[in-house]
Amino acid sequence: MNASGATHSSAQPSVWMYLSGLAVAFCGLLAARIVIEDQRFTNTMMVLVLIGFAFSFAARRMGWFEQSPGLFIRWLFAGLIVYALLNFWMQGWVLPFDVETTYGGTAIAFLCWLVVFASFMLASDEHVLFIAVPVVALLGVTAPALSAQQAFWLFTTFLGNTAFLLAHENARRLYGTAKPDVLFMRGQVVVALVCGVLAALTGVIVSWPLRDTTLRLSGNSLPPGVASAISGSGASSSFAQPSILVGSGPVLLSEQPVLEVQSSEPLYWRGSVYIRYIGRGWANPRYGFFSRNLFTPGTPFQTMPERRDGLYTLEVPPVSPEPSRYREVKQRFKLLYGAANIIYAAAQPALVRFPNLAVYVDATGCLQTLYGYRSGAEYEVVSHVPDATPDELRQAPPATPADVGGIYFELPTTPSPRLQKLAQDLTARYNNNYDKVMALKTYIESTCDYNLNAAAVPIGRDAVEFFLFDSREGYCDLFSSALAVLARYAGIPSRVATGFVAGDPQPDGRFIVREKHRHQWTEIYFPGYGWIAFDATEGARDVSGSTGRKEGIHNFWQMLTRRYGYLPWILAIAAVSLLLFAVANELFGRFTSTRAPSSRIVYCYLRAVHLLQKAGVARRDWMTPSEYAARVQKALPELAEPMWALTRLLERSEYGRGIGEAEIAQAERRLREIHSLLKRRYRWWRR
Repeated sequence: MNASGATHSSAQPSVWMYLSGLAVAFCGLLAARIVIEDQRFTNTMMVLVLIGFAFSFAARRMGWFEQSPGLFIRWLFAGLIVYALLNFWMQGWVLPFDVETTYGGTAIAFLCWLVVFASFMLASDEHVLFIAVPVVALLGVTAPALSAQQAFWLFTTFLGNTAFLLAHENARRLYGTAKPDVLFMRGQVVVALVCGVLAALTGVIVSWPLRDTTLRLSGNSLPPGVASAISGSGASSSFAQPSILVGSGPVLLSEQPVLEVQSSEPLYWRGSVYIRYIGRGWANPRYGFFSRNLFTPGTPFQTMPERRDGLYTLEVPPVSPEPSRYREVKQRFKLLYGAANIIYAAAQPALVRFPNLAVYVDATGCLQTLYGYRSGAEYEVVSHVPDATPDELRQAPPATPADVGGIYFELPTTPSPRLQKLAQDLTARYNNNYDKVMALKTYIESTCDYNLNAAAVPIGRDAVEFFLFDSREGYCDLFSSALAVLARYAGIPSRVATGFVAGDPQPDGRFIVREKHRHQWTEIYFPGYGWIAFDATEGARDVSGSTGRKEGIHNFWQMLTRRYGYLPWILAIAAVSLLLFAVANELFGRFTSTRAPSSRIVYCYLRAVHLLQKAGVARRDWMTPSEYAARVQKALPELAEPMWALTRLLERSEYGRGIGEAEIAQAERRLREIHSLLKRRYRWWRR
C-alpha cells in the first residue's frame, strides 16, 4: 500500500465500513441474546459495542490512534477486559447469571467480551474486518440453541455484511479514498447481496435432502409424526435443549431407526420434560433449576459404584414424592444411530446402569450424561411406573403447590381470557382432577384434527390459542401443549414430556424405535401417584393423507414457508428484485453510456490494466498509476505513449475538473490502441 493509501485508511475512515462492521457485530450479539436468559448482560454488551464503534470511528478521524493518549485509552480498556475475564467465576456485570446453565454459556460470554474489546480497537479497515472472526465463532457456539429461522437470518445477514466489508475494504485499499464512488459502491452492494442470497439458497438446498437423514439436534426442529395406534410427532431431541417450539408447520416422516429397547411392556420412553409455557413453545427455568450428580467425584474406592458388564450401577434419588403404588419395569436401551446425551427411561427412573459415571438427574427426574454417548452404546434403567386405576385417581385429592411446586401451576405471562373461560366451562361440572383432565382431553380430541401438513402458527400468535380457536389442526406438540395449558387454567399442575412412543414390536419382544416415533405428551400430577401421562392425540382424527392436487400445491407452499414464515420470503424477493435492478442498471449504463464521465474513464483505465496483466505486466497493490505507467514503459516501450496518456486522463478525472465527452472519447481511443498493439505483439494473445 502506498503512503497516500495508508493515510486515507487511517485518517479518513469510511462510515459505511463501520456501519457494516457494527451490523456484523450485532449479528453475534443478537445470537447471544437469544440463547442467554440474562437480558441485562446482552443489553450491556450491545451498548458497549455501539460505544466502541463510535469511539473507534471518532478516534480515526481525530488521529488519536497515532498519539500516546489514544494508545493509553485502548490499553486501559484492554486491561479492564482482561481483569473481567480473569474473574470469570464472578457473576454480575461480568457474566450473565445463567452462564453455568446456558448451552456454551462461558464461551458465549467470553466471545461477547472479545467483540466489545475489538470494537474499541478499530484503528484501520483491517481491524474492522477482524470483527468478523469472533462473531463467526459466536454464531457457531450459539447455533445449536437457535431456531432454524433465527440461524437463517443471522448467518445470512452476517455473510452479506462481511462480503460488503471485504469488497469495500479492497476498493479503499486500491484507490485510497473514503469518498464513495457511485459505480464502485453499487458494485460492492451487489456483491454483498449476491453472497447473502446465494448463502441463503445454498443453505435451503443443502438442508432439504439432509433433513430426514440426520438426527435433529435442536428441540424446535421439524418433528416427525408417529405410527401405530398413537399418532403424533414430537419436538423431542437426542440432546438436551433449554427450550422447544411448537406448531412449526408441515413435517415429513422418517424411518431411521434410533433406539432398540428391551422391555416387558410398551411404554413412553421419556427424554426431557418442559415446565414453562412461553406462548410459542416450552422452556425450563435456567436460574435455580437444579440438577444432581449421581456420582460424587472423590468418593472412596471402597464405596465406588459396582461395575458389571461394562456398566456402572447408580441409584437415582427421587425428585418428587414416590407413588404409593407402582410396578418396577426394567428396560435395556441401545442407541442405533447418531449421538445423544439424554438417557431415555420409562416414567420415573429409580436405578440406571450406564457406561460412565457422569450421569445426573434434573429437577423433573430426567436423566442425562455429561459426556454423551454414540451409536452402539447400551444402558439399562429400572423405573417405578405408577400403577393407579382411573377410580383411584378420581379419589386423589387436588394437588397444591406444596405437593409438587408452584412452577407447575404457572400461567403464561400474558393470560388468555378465552383459554381460561374454555377450561372453566369444560371442567365446571366435575369435582375431581382426573375427570377434569379427561374432559379437556376429550374436547381436544373431538374438535381438533391430527395433521402432519398443518400450517405453522403465525408469528406473534399464541400457539395454543391459535390451535384451539383458529386452525383446529396440528400434531402432537400442539395437542400436548393445549392439554397442559388448559389444565393449568383449571388449577391442575401439568407439564409436557418429550421422547418416544414404544416403537415397532419385534417377534423376540424387542421394540425398534424410529425417528417417526418421536412424540410429545402431557403429564398431570396426582398426589400419592406421581406424574401420570395423558396423550391428547389418541382419539383425534388423522387427516394427514387427505390432500388433493390443489391442497398438495398449497401444502408445498406451506413446506417452503414453515420455518421462516411469509415475511422472509417477501424480503428475499425484494432483495432479488434489488439485485436484478442493479444488474439491469449496470447493463443499461454500459450500452447507453450514461455513466458519470469520471467513472467511464476509470473503467477504461481498469480495462487497460486487465489487458496488460494478461500480457504479463501486473500492477502491484502499492503502485500509483504513474509508477505503473513507468513499469509498462520499461516492459513494453511501444505501449508507453498510450498508457501515459490514459494515466493522465485518469488523474485528471480524479483530481481535476471539466471532464467531458472529448476526454472520454480520447480514453476509449487509447484503450483500443493498447488492445490493438497487444494483439500485434502477441499472436497467441486473445481477448
